[in-house]
Amino acid sequence: MHWTILIKSHPDARGNPVLQGLRMTAAALADGIGVSIFLAEEAASLALHSEYLGERQRVHHDLIAEVQELGAEIHVTGLEWLHAAENRTLIPGIKVASMKTLVRQMKLSDQVVTL
Repeated sequence: MHWTILIKSHPDARGNPVLQGLRMTAAALADGIGVSIFLAEEAASLALHSEYLGERQRVHHDLIAEVQELGAEIHVTGLEWLHAAENRTLIPGIKVASMKTLVRQMKLSDQVVTL
């Protein structure tokens, strides 16, 4: 079984859907479900490495590291934001992907979750 989780909400959004998506990913991986995460739109900034993180951002980055260790593939889509990122690098292990990659992965998945 394989899930695709598309996270496009702002990291500070009410209800913290980013946190919920990352926690759901960790739980699915612990249950033996393969997971591919795609960060898009307002969540794409989570893919950027930063030494200066607020508390919520630190929790998100810690969860990203945890789900990577558990075997999740993490991709970021939409390169428009990268030009404004001022030479910041992606978190190691996160791959840049196109919408074509996202659609192909969604077709192969048993479950698609969008947050």
